[in-house]
Amino acid sequence: MTATRARLRRLPAPHLHWPFARPDRLAVRLSVSFALLFVAVFAAVVVVTLYYAQRNFQTSIDATLTGVADTARDRLAQGTDPSTVVQELSSLTQYIVILGPNENVTARSANLVGVELPTHFKRTAINSTSFRTMSTRAGRLRAIREPLLTNGQLTGYVVVASPVPDVTDSVQSLAIVVILAGVLGLLVAVGGTVWLAVRESRPLRELAEDVKATADSGFELDIPASDEGSLEARQLRQAFATLVDRQQEMLKRERAFFADSSHVLRTPLAVLQGDVEQLEQGTFGRERQEVVAQARNAISTMSRAVNGFLLLAREPDASPGSTWEVVDIAAVLRDLAQEAEIAAPALAIRVTAPSSMEIAGDVHQIRDLFGSLIENAWRYTPPGGSVAISLARDGEDALVEIADTGIGIAGEDIAQLKDRFYRSREARRMFPGGSGLGLAIAERVARLHGGTLELHARPGGGTLARIRLPLLG
Repeated sequence: MTATRARLRRLPAPHLHWPFARPDRLAVRLSVSFALLFVAVFAAVVVVTLYYAQRNFQTSIDATLTGVADTARDRLAQGTDPSTVVQELSSLTQYIVILGPNENVTARSANLVGVELPTHFKRTAINSTSFRTMSTRAGRLRAIREPLLTNGQLTGYVVVASPVPDVTDSVQSLAIVVILAGVLGLLVAVGGTVWLAVRESRPLRELAEDVKATADSGFELDIPASDEGSLEARQLRQAFATLVDRQQEMLKRERAFFADSSHVLRTPLAVLQGDVEQLEQGTFGRERQEVVAQARNAISTMSRAVNGFLLLAREPDASPGSTWEVVDIAAVLRDLAQEAEIAAPALAIRVTAPSSMEIAGDVHQIRDLFGSLIENAWRYTPPGGSVAISLARDGEDALVEIADTGIGIAGEDIAQLKDRFYRSREARRMFPGGSGLGLAIAERVARLHGGTLELHARPGGGTLARIRLPLLG
């Protein structure tokens, strides 16, 4: 699903095909797009308005004709003579014709002299009213033909006609007013759109300048926070700020990696170079064995250092690697305790642990974690002292405590003990050859395995290292 979304995200988005050279600035694009949309909508509104205006003129005429026809029908139904009805209802702009059942003229307006009023309409039901617009010598007329019924029998028709007023001038005047109002509205709308587009695009221009300044500085500068602009502009700024922060972290880890490697590898490389030169000069016998052993130790030191550097250079929230497996930390602690007894025979080293306790992790990293802490414990404990290693279950975690009776931790050193290359004054005095990376690597291993590492000064002297790691399952 993620891959599909990524492919869809890379598809080119549809865009507006401009009838001219497409502008680059966002404000211009928005303004032109809005103007074109406004013109299209306004043109549609003008057409609809003029159509309904003309239709309203016709509806008004039809209503007047219907009223006159109804009056004539009622008068005729009362027995009034058709000629009298025609004479009373006719006017200069109103013509009336009374037809018989066979559409023969029985009465007609006197003002129809020389004008033949068509009385034939589109064929309809005998009892239905129909309208017709016709052209005559008197001009265009709008007429209505209404049937005359007596006891359901057709007795004739009444035809009422009226000249259709020339509404062209009125429609043109209306169109001019509407167009002028539209032009004024367009100018106001486009001006407002330009102002709004410039105002809303300013945070984007400022963001572009900030990003360029940050890139030009080698990501030394941060993307400053800003509350200006829309929600989307602020979210975009925050996304760039997060991206820059991640890039700064990557550069920091990269610089730290090279700094750490040059600092720590300098000594074993110098030792290895000297050993190679001695071997080239023809060293033999016991001295050759010592040189080879020294070179092997230098290589081992560099290998461990490089592994530590790579571990420290990983993302803080990196996912578990493919080398994770089930690790019995009880067995690991017993093996490391035995190695410590050989390395420090003058110390009393005790292990209190169940027969087995399993976690998920990288066995080599777990050994480095506890090996570094146990080595620190016996290396900085004077002869006659002791190192106590305990393993117990604490809820869903495995709790390991390594307590020694060594030099302890000064109050001013606690906050910096896990920093790279930091070594207390007393530690440098007892063991000058240390690198100061052991606790930093141990801290990173514990975090990569979802655990924690705490260091405390014991009240009676010495140091207590407490490690929590989640149990398997």
